[in-house]
This record gives sequence, C-alpha cells and structure tokens, in this order.
Amino acid sequence: STQSTWEFLAFHFFIFCISNCLMSDVKVHQEVKDTTRIERIGAHSHIRGLGLDDSLEPRAVSEGMVGQMNARRSAGVIVKLITQGKIAGRAVLLAGQPSTGKTAIAMGM
Repeated sequence: STQSTWEFLAFHFFIFCISNCLMSDVKVHQEVKDTTRIERIGAHSHIRGLGLDDSLEPRAVSEGMVGQMNARRSAGVIVKLITQGKIAGRAVLLAGQPSTGKTAIAMGM
C-alpha cells in the first residue's frame, strides 16, 4: 500500500516535471475580456416619441409607446403648445401611481 502510494506520487511528479519542461518553450496566447464592465441598456431606450398621428390621436402601438391613450394625447397637446410658443415654462409635472408610464411619456415628450 505504501509502495503503491509512492509509485503514484512519483509518477505524477514525473508527469508534472515533463509537462513543465515541454511547456516552457510554448507560448500561450489568451484573450482576456474585461468582465467587470457591464453594458447598461436603459429601460426606456426604445421610446422614440408619443406615438401620435398628425391630429394628435394616439396609435395603438407606435414609436415604442403602448397604452395610456388619454395621457399620450394630453402630452401631445402640451408639446404642440410649447412648440407653437403658446405656453412657456420650464417643466411639466407628471403625477400618478407607480408603473403607469410617467417616465415613458416624459421620454416621448
């Protein structure tokens, strides 16, 4: 039992020495990627507008917007009034329950 253990260790030491001698002249090229940097994609990056037609009527699915027809129409009226110079101001306050599309509408505006 002791002899077989020594033979086992001697054999593996021999393989280790041989592999190190053979590998000393071999150059290994490895491509290492930086895994610490994570690319982030915004939750609303698909929004391109309010999804309204020329008469400010909301389309069912358009420009990344779905649902909230009345809110989108109202936001479109505000944008139209601002672009025509009929109202002035620095901000519009969008209020409502969580997850109702306020940020999406703001991005569309």
